[in-house]
Amino acid sequence: MKKRNYVIWILICTLLLFSGCQLMQNGDSSQASAHSNRKPQRKRSEVRSAFKINQSQTDSGTDDEDYEDYDDDTDDAAETEEQEMEGIAATEDTYDYVALGNSITCNEIDENLWWGSWGMAASSEEKDYVHLVANWLGNQTSKEVNTTVLDLKEWEVAQKRDSLLSDYAKYFDENTNLVTIQTGENITEYKDTLNQDYSALVKFIKEKAPNAQILMLGEMLWPSEDIESAKKAACKEHNITFIEMTTFLNGYESSYKSALNTEVTGADGKQHKISNEVVAAHPNDAGMECIYQSVINNISLY
Repeated sequence: MKKRNYVIWILICTLLLFSGCQLMQNGDSSQASAHSNRKPQRKRSEVRSAFKINQSQTDSGTDDEDYEDYDDDTDDAAETEEQEMEGIAATEDTYDYVALGNSITCNEIDENLWWGSWGMAASSEEKDYVHLVANWLGNQTSKEVNTTVLDLKEWEVAQKRDSLLSDYAKYFDENTNLVTIQTGENITEYKDTLNQDYSALVKFIKEKAPNAQILMLGEMLWPSEDIESAKKAACKEHNITFIEMTTFLNGYESSYKSALNTEVTGADGKQHKISNEVVAAHPNDAGMECIYQSVINNISLY
């Protein structure tokens, strides 16, 4: 009798122990499942071009439905036009980046030449160097990152460059955090005022964005000593960083240059082949990555 009671007691203890282990395992599994389903919180990083989107661009190759898919932050093309012209308002609660440049940085849509408002020859929007920098910033700072991209080609080719500076004033203020300047490739005339022009450009940005870090990139296509000298002199005068593009230039022909017939994705979501030699002379994805690395190596977030 005692022996049978002892056996029953052993069985009960075994069952209780087994049930307890199962409960612990189920609890651990639930916690593991909860952690695995918890997605990391990424800070939003939004990039806007200051190009005006006109009706001919939306009519040629991009219908209303496609355009809304491309920029889902807007309700219609008219709202997109207004927002892109005004840029993104800088605030104390956001990290605000303004990128100025020529077609390496951004280019207007031209159905016969280029199909997106981002850096020419990048295989897609997110592969150009500005978007790469913006995405990196979004992972480095706790703030929401807003990026405005400004076309500087008109300034490059103008005879009186300082007369155009006021056009850019609305894109800067005391809350702007970072400014990159990529320019020079389109300057072939009116070089006698280069020193004054670059000095005036940097001075203007410093006055409008007094708290911003300003980075001046060296030329990447067809660099010329007179332009580089003017850039470096302006950087020295106003105490901002000049980024030598030596690594890019050394690898340009072998690794960083795009090519004819390269396929790229346009703002319309379609695949297009580069058929223009000037477009093909721009940086490919590896080249954009190299530029991006050069920029972030010089950013000071704190």
